[in-house]
Amino acid sequence: MSGRNRLSVVVPAYNVEKYLPLCIDSLLKTEGMDKAEIIIIDDGSTDRTGEIADEYAGDHGNIRVIHKENEGPSASRNLGIMEAKGDYIFFCDSDDEVIPELFSGVVKVIETTSDDIILWDSELLYETRNLLVPKNRGFFSHSGLEKTERTYGGKEILETQLRKTGDFVATIWLGAYRKNFLTENNLFFEKGLIHEDELLLPKIFIEAQSVHYIPERVYIYRIRSGSIMNPGSSDRSESAKALMYIYPALYRYYDEVLAGDPLRELIEANLTKRYLHMIFKYRICRYGYGKQIDKKLLWRTAGRLQDKLLVMLLYLYAH
Repeated sequence: MSGRNRLSVVVPAYNVEKYLPLCIDSLLKTEGMDKAEIIIIDDGSTDRTGEIADEYAGDHGNIRVIHKENEGPSASRNLGIMEAKGDYIFFCDSDDEVIPELFSGVVKVIETTSDDIILWDSELLYETRNLLVPKNRGFFSHSGLEKTERTYGGKEILETQLRKTGDFVATIWLGAYRKNFLTENNLFFEKGLIHEDELLLPKIFIEAQSVHYIPERVYIYRIRSGSIMNPGSSDRSESAKALMYIYPALYRYYDEVLAGDPLRELIEANLTKRYLHMIFKYRICRYGYGKQIDKKLLWRTAGRLQDKLLVMLLYLYAH
């Protein structure tokens, strides 16, 4: 690599021999990536993922590989934070891709910025149909923000989206994050936790002083069967366990850091909406968590009539 290393791309990889070349090739095709580093973290893969990663590292001087025992993506990402030499870190999932001609714009911004976060949008790719979702769906877009490139405050970007759309996207791969911002604010992933983005992203935005938003669908998120987030199984016990940890933890966090802040009412109402959605989506009560759900808290923070009705259902069925 030549010049100063501004960007590190951290790619946690576990049994993705089919997808890893697509991911890495999309990064390598991006103009300016020769000045960045790519860290592939082989998380104890049992297929050819580790071998493929080593082959790429042998052919490209800006790629390095770390082989470790399987601990899950959170531990791999935390390791990536500590190993990264760049000023900014982008966490790219190993079964996803970037659009090179658009990601090159992100790389150019990173070359000159000092913002805490660089933010962008995403396309969706369904593996079963091999078809990009139409752009007007906007599933992983930051709806409510101006569709012009500009910089927001961290809390401002949350409040803007919540007031205009009632929601925000909590997904780690939709941004690049200044390394010192993460480490100085102790913003690491909870080891062994799935749905970990939902716990960390609100904290990242609340702590951020500046967020530079690029209104382009830079990232391609692949939805495939058998992945952590789409397991293709009726057993959702791990998700239920994680969510019963994440949501109460976020209420406590908001109580601590947003006391007296107008954002608190908005973000708690959103949290309650998300929490109720997850309770019914993953049928959390079937796993014995009914009594642990704080229904009084949900009733107090619910901002919509439909959410109040769902809380009433919980009073009837969550025992």
